[in-house]
Amino acid sequence: MRPHRWLRRVLVASAAVLTIVGGTACLPIIDPPPGGGESVTETFRLGPFDLAPEGNSGDQDVGFRFGIPRPEGSFGIKAMSFDVVDEDGNPVPNHDVHLHHIVLASSARQDTYCPGGERFAGAGAERNPIELPGPYAYFVGARDRWDATWHVMNTSGQARTVYIEYEIDYEPGANEENSRPVVPFFLPVTGCTTEYDVPGDGGPGSVHTRTRTWQAPFDGWLVMAVGHLHEGGIDISIRDDRTGLSCTMNAEYGHGHGGGHNPPERITTCPVHYPVQRGQNFTVISRYDNSQPYQDVMGIVRAYAWPGSQPEAE
Repeated sequence: MRPHRWLRRVLVASAAVLTIVGGTACLPIIDPPPGGGESVTETFRLGPFDLAPEGNSGDQDVGFRFGIPRPEGSFGIKAMSFDVVDEDGNPVPNHDVHLHHIVLASSARQDTYCPGGERFAGAGAERNPIELPGPYAYFVGARDRWDATWHVMNTSGQARTVYIEYEIDYEPGANEENSRPVVPFFLPVTGCTTEYDVPGDGGPGSVHTRTRTWQAPFDGWLVMAVGHLHEGGIDISIRDDRTGLSCTMNAEYGHGHGGGHNPPERITTCPVHYPVQRGQNFTVISRYDNSQPYQDVMGIVRAYAWPGSQPEAE
């Protein structure tokens, strides 16, 4: 097992911090199917990205690609993580190269809420992985095409050649009988756009809050949620408006990048297992420091839900 993958699993296990109001978000999995059997791990890359030193033309790469590499055949994804690496596969520190974002979409299905392919995975500087629990998996068909959009920035004073690397843990034997297929929800506070500005006019200690309410498209179970914030982000929450239950994901910072960049190095996750009802309102709440302006920030929750039912606990 490679060091960065081991570290990823430790962080996911130790950094899951929930703010729960009105109940528990982790109800038991009842009568689960056996799952898709043995898991396989594969690693793929996008790139190379030849980046000029920060402040020079060519210090960023913003791109889109149809048909990125993926495992062959049909399978169910159990876990997926992202990193920025050099030509030898060594992780590049956040303070040298900033992963603004990477988003993967499937051509096989439409996005639940917005036009375009189904956005099923992504990350930013925080590198939050997907970790689907128990029998849950994201199903991929043998002919599904994956597309990607990305933005990577050199924040160091030297030219760099880097790759975006993505590692996938999947079960080739996953199917409708032995696993529970999830649907990804991509939930920005801006609706079907992604970026907005924080005015920075509130003075020391002030907070800028932006919210967006979405409706659940089916009855089922929410099984995981992860957040994405930019520099200045404090936390991002997903709230059940019917019960008041709220799960808050907190931004954690390290040292700043070059040129004043200081995005979160980690955002805590929400290991939820919670029933949802068709038409039920969920609100996403993004909070930023408002003592100074921040441009082109994001507040996004990526959630995964199973459109099924399980027996009630005895």
